[in-house]
Amino acid sequence: MSQSHFLDGSSPPHISTLAILAGVSAMNMSIFLPSLPSMARDFGVDYGTMQIFISGYFLSLAFFQLIIGPVSDRIGRKPTMLAAFFLFTVSTLICEITTNFYLFMFFRMLQAGVAAGFVLGRAIVRDIVPMEHAASMIGYVTMAMTIMPMLAPAVGGILEEQLNWRYSLRLMYLMGFMSLLLIWLDQKETLNKRELSGSKFSDDYKKLFLNTDFWFYVIVMGFSVGSYFSFLTGAPVISAEYFNLAPSLQGSLFAILGLGFLLGNFLTGRFARKIGPTRFMLWGCFIALLGPLLQCFIYLNFYFGPLSFFTPMFFVGLGQGLIVPNAAAGIVSVNPKLAGSASGLGATIQVMIGGLLAYITGYIISIFVTPLPLIIILFFTILVSMFFSYKLQKSGSF
Repeated sequence: MSQSHFLDGSSPPHISTLAILAGVSAMNMSIFLPSLPSMARDFGVDYGTMQIFISGYFLSLAFFQLIIGPVSDRIGRKPTMLAAFFLFTVSTLICEITTNFYLFMFFRMLQAGVAAGFVLGRAIVRDIVPMEHAASMIGYVTMAMTIMPMLAPAVGGILEEQLNWRYSLRLMYLMGFMSLLLIWLDQKETLNKRELSGSKFSDDYKKLFLNTDFWFYVIVMGFSVGSYFSFLTGAPVISAEYFNLAPSLQGSLFAILGLGFLLGNFLTGRFARKIGPTRFMLWGCFIALLGPLLQCFIYLNFYFGPLSFFTPMFFVGLGQGLIVPNAAAGIVSVNPKLAGSASGLGATIQVMIGGLLAYITGYIISIFVTPLPLIIILFFTILVSMFFSYKLQKSGSF
């Protein structure tokens, strides 16, 4: 592996660059969450229609991830990353100035090009480090990038209360522009030209589709992240309608989940090589399951306030911090020559699972505005991840 130097375009991208780019990708999903009710009022639509803002964006993410990975396997990581972030920056600017809901949603979906930040970040890690180090490095990258989406809802809530929700778009436009400069100055091409894929997209995907381990890793990560998507969809409604919380306080409480995720990724970075990815994934599922179990116990037996709802999510975040980077390392390692395609396809399926769960959650919560349905959804999504983590460990996979 070549030594990385920050803002040195002749060396592989620095770990902080990968973390920042992935962080911008994640921040764009969560900064608007406390503002969804205000956005619905400004555009003159009901909250159910505004759910398209979440589920539609997830579906668009799935599409972009499906093509970003294979394209990067053919033309390289750097040009693909530059094109994707340029699309994101321009789309964000148009979202900020338009007052038409349908035009806003169209360019909101184009914002999903920012998915390159985490899709290609994982592929780049696999380009520059061997398989046995990938989980550890992805853990550190994810730990660093967690700071942005952890703070994003609080930042979005403050911007809405002090100014208005469109200032969140202005902030994301600035982040997109700065990301373009960072890619240009720091990211050397990491894909070996001799490894550029010349096969058809369909041939690459066929190899991955026929790999059982690939599917198991994807399902584990998909349902783990799906529990997070479900929470992001249902929690703002419950916070506003059930607990009557202000947007800025909602954002602060969301940080509890992020703190757990941050710690989990640190533990992955520190111990993944010693303990092993599949064992870590299974441990993560057991820890994550404590969250909804504790919520349910308190809900059925004691006073259930905002802290009773949000504090157990620390365990969900901690478990996901053990699951996600290890599953991501497994996905890009099943066929290293197709790391970009594997990362993109895996992320696409993951987001499709998450989008479906988000839609189901939004529909149920719009009918039953109480915490219990969301708690039940969290429990069963984590249980699915646990089952396939167990299958991977029993099969002796990486």
